Amino acid sequence: MERTSLFLALALFVPSPSSASEFALDRLSAADVAAVGTALPAPAHFLSPLRAPEAADDGYFNRYILKAVDRLYAEYGLLGYDINSILTHDIPYHTYGVIKARRPPLTMCVAAMMEVLLTAYDIYAAETGDYSVFTYLPRRSYEGLAITDLKGHIWVNHDFKAYGTADALINFGMGERRLFERLRPGDFVNINRTTRTGHAVVFINYIDGQGRAQAEYNDSVVGFKYFSSQGGREAGAGGFDYRYAVFSQFGCPEMPYKRDCNVIYSQRQEYLNTGTMLMPERWTGVLPSPGPAAAQETVLDKLFFDGRTTDD
Repeated sequence: MERTSLFLALALFVPSPSSASEFALDRLSAADVAAVGTALPAPAHFLSPLRAPEAADDGYFNRYILKAVDRLYAEYGLLGYDINSILTHDIPYHTYGVIKARRPPLTMCVAAMMEVLLTAYDIYAAETGDYSVFTYLPRRSYEGLAITDLKGHIWVNHDFKAYGTADALINFGMGERRLFERLRPGDFVNINRTTRTGHAVVFINYIDGQGRAQAEYNDSVVGFKYFSSQGGREAGAGGFDYRYAVFSQFGCPEMPYKRDCNVIYSQRQEYLNTGTMLMPERWTGVLPSPGPAAAQETVLDKLFFDGRTTDD
């Protein structure tokens, strides 16, 4: 399929600047606006095949993220989506107490990313005997919404310079940037759609126009498969599940899978936020300081994270 840039008008569909948690389009220059929704770049010859890491010493936490995805789908999959719910179940934070679920077993997308992290910690600690994942941040960091709380960044707050889970991990010294064309299974993506909505997800693999998995970024890629919580409130209609995201310039091709169309491709992290998590021994200990944003807390944009995808 020929790769063409989106019309400039597409940029007008990005979230409007009505709150601190929404990206302010009026702050962009004309050049910035024109960059939104640009055609996907040609694949670079030096990109290596994408795969889940097979060893813990590769420096990245992907293998544990993917194990958490498998566990959550098997044990808590499709139990229902609700924007006001957090976590499918209470989660012990090692010996430091319990992170309580709100209205379980329903959950929503940014909470799904936090649940993936907490589940991955549990798997990692059980396999390695290393419980530093629980001492790096206090339990309250997964309960509060301040600039010093990881949850406040995962929930997306542009005043915290947090446009997605990847930014949250980077801001807390736990992650690093990985561009879309270099993503690996178990990385994190936050998307924006031309419908003024968005989503927080775990990247699984690239897909072509038929939804077939691609082992690496190439000319056939039109989007990617992901894991998150989305869909309807009823069990079986929503909750933890997989979707097939398609970038808006490729329309909404028929697939034998549930699709998420109208996704904006952009090289700007404000629109397509991508990154990866480091192994605990690589966490830097550099954390956000209170600063001028100390008094404010993140307010979830419930209209933006509406949970609806194309085939829901």
